[in-house]
Amino acid sequence: MRRAAHSLALGFGLLASFAQAEPTPTPNANVTRWATGTIAYRVKSTGAVNGYETWRLSVHPDGSRTMAATVQYSPRDIQRHVIHRIDAQLRPLDTYALYWIDGQWRGTALVTRGNGELNVSANTPEGPLSQNLKAPEHITIVPHVLAVDSWRALMVDKTKPGPQAIASYGFDATAQGVTSLLGKAMNYRLTYNGPEQVTVPAGTFASDHFRIEDTVDIYVTSQDAIVVKFVYAAIDREHLLIDYTKGP
Repeated sequence: MRRAAHSLALGFGLLASFAQAEPTPTPNANVTRWATGTIAYRVKSTGAVNGYETWRLSVHPDGSRTMAATVQYSPRDIQRHVIHRIDAQLRPLDTYALYWIDGQWRGTALVTRGNGELNVSANTPEGPLSQNLKAPEHITIVPHVLAVDSWRALMVDKTKPGPQAIASYGFDATAQGVTSLLGKAMNYRLTYNGPEQVTVPAGTFASDHFRIEDTVDIYVTSQDAIVVKFVYAAIDREHLLIDYTKGP
């Protein structure tokens, strides 16, 4: 028994050491570049952290991008899982979104684009729902994870002054009501305020500063519009990139 217990303890120790070891990156023909990161959701006035968003970006040989992100936000007991794809021309391909709020599954939605329409299929506690609506080729999906929501900035023409209307399709952030996993089409006004160097816990980044609806300031970096800093002063929120890794 003593020998068996010793062997079991040794086995658990080896498993723990493997679990803690950093994975070795290997070449992958499906990915031309990648990045991972974590965003801390903070109270601006106090710095208190009340949630985190973790994300992983993959860019593929055809120029398309895939972003997978998870948000856990304590004040409302929110958890969102999102996988979102766009093509090389920034057009949405498909979006998967799953919402848990206040300890309850609120629904799962799949959005696809084709034939000039957005096609939405949702599975909800009240049963399946669907929606089809006319949509321009260039429309952004807003599932309320910052890593995906920030891709609105990719559609702004930075050579033009003033606010620009960006066509969007967004879900209800709080998933209230029977049809909350069926989103709404709307335009967001984004203004490019110019380049700005921003320092956050993950480092110092050459960023582009955008203002959304004259309410939210967002700072993004790289050709993939990675969120560095998000400020919503009216509700005392400031979300910062605290961890960032990228690779070829």
